[in-house]
Amino acid sequence: MIVSTSTSCLDDLGIPDNVKMLPMNIHMGGANYLDGQDLSLDRLSRVLLDNPNIEISTSAPTENQLIEFFYQLIKEDVQEVLIICLSSSLSQTYNNLLNISSMFSHRMKIYLYDSRTISHGEAVLVQEASRLLKQGMEVPQIITEINRLRDKIHIYLAVDNLKGMIRTKRISAPVGFFANLFGIKPIVKMEDSGQMVAFEKVRSFEKCIERLADAAITAANGKKGTMYVLSGNLNPHTKSLLNYLSSRGYVNTEVLPAASVSIANIGVFTLGCVFVED
Repeated sequence: MIVSTSTSCLDDLGIPDNVKMLPMNIHMGGANYLDGQDLSLDRLSRVLLDNPNIEISTSAPTENQLIEFFYQLIKEDVQEVLIICLSSSLSQTYNNLLNISSMFSHRMKIYLYDSRTISHGEAVLVQEASRLLKQGMEVPQIITEINRLRDKIHIYLAVDNLKGMIRTKRISAPVGFFANLFGIKPIVKMEDSGQMVAFEKVRSFEKCIERLADAAITAANGKKGTMYVLSGNLNPHTKSLLNYLSSRGYVNTEVLPAASVSIANIGVFTLGCVFVED
């Protein structure tokens, strides 16, 4: 069996039959929701648009949730499992799994894998691992193969409004206030180390959309592969990004849904460009 954290968005893309989802937690309005199970992307986006000041936060699966998850794997007679996590630099999920997995190592063989990426980057790795597992490849060799693939994934994100990042403490309130005041829109890049770092700061979101696309196009320069856009159905800026990519030769670019937990952290109007090398 392969396990993917819900940040991979596979709930919307389609979950392979040899993959199980491990949901993250979304805390909103005094209630707890499981990402991909209790709260859809569209519903969350609508709530955030209608209630911009609502209290919201996210967290990794708790110890009790992980214990329950492993017991479910045992009930299903899983003998060997590869767990592909979102970047350990962005979440405690990997470390929590590391602490809990030893309790079950006598019942199944457990491989923990730090994807060092997020969102569709995770999905690409999980889908490839699923395909290789169905072909009969052993897990250590699968890990070798997805290590190679991981280096071919390039992710850039742009944020229209920093309220979400202030609310979830991804940036400080004073920094966010002045960035919003002066119309500064950050573009961030997913590093090979698994960290998300500032790539560029742009005035006006219209310019930010162009710079976001240009960053991904530069990463794709001279390489064969596929370009994707990350967004939500309620994001009004998606069309502008698709139009600009089309003008640069990337026609009919596929739009992939962002995970609910990602929108909870970085806002409804977040856009991403993902280039995956062949």
